[in-house]
Amino acid sequence: MRESMRIIKHLIMCNSINDRDDAELFELASREDIRDELEVMSEEWDFTLVRTFHDIYIVPLPDNEMFNMRFREFRESISSNAKKIDAYLQCYIIMVIFWMFFGSRNSDPQRTESLRIKDIVIKLDERFSNENKAAQMEEAQLDFHQIADKWNGNLYKDEGRKQSKVELVKTACRILVKNGLVIFADEEDEIRSRKRLSDLMKNYYLSDKRISEISRLFEKEEYHADD
Repeated sequence: MRESMRIIKHLIMCNSINDRDDAELFELASREDIRDELEVMSEEWDFTLVRTFHDIYIVPLPDNEMFNMRFREFRESISSNAKKIDAYLQCYIIMVIFWMFFGSRNSDPQRTESLRIKDIVIKLDERFSNENKAAQMEEAQLDFHQIADKWNGNLYKDEGRKQSKVELVKTACRILVKNGLVIFADEEDEIRSRKRLSDLMKNYYLSDKRISEISRLFEKEEYHADD
């Protein structure tokens, strides 16, 4: 049990274990008895372990109260005076970023390894300008009109305004950077996906069931763009 606790502690603190930098822990985690103990822990503590050939990641389940950031904490991470609508907008921006990275129908779902900030802004402008999407989103119990109004009320870029569209996107990107999922490049005009993001998306989040859920949210026209 002590070895299993060491593994979980490392995963919580460092997000992953790999066979190069953490060879001892990686080998321990491959032992059958340790795997059984980790499975029990994952059931009791509401998380799952995602294993690839070289890495192990810990992913808290939605109901996990120990590891997941609460909505209030997420809102405060944006700014000290952020409102719920600000947090909802940031969640949507992050969701669009993920879709731009991993929206392919091919065997490898990753469309690209880098995104320009201006291209993310353009994609968000497209999505927020379509009222039909807004109506469909409201059916999913999300007040899309309020989020769209929040986005559309900002300029593309204004050096004197913190809430320009570019800065809104960069705020979302900084959240992803903080969580080790992307890095900034080209003086923060571009983001690039990190291995952790690619591994988690391809080996966990983009299961057939999850792809189906995402597709319903982003609508079939996104697939047609790849044809």
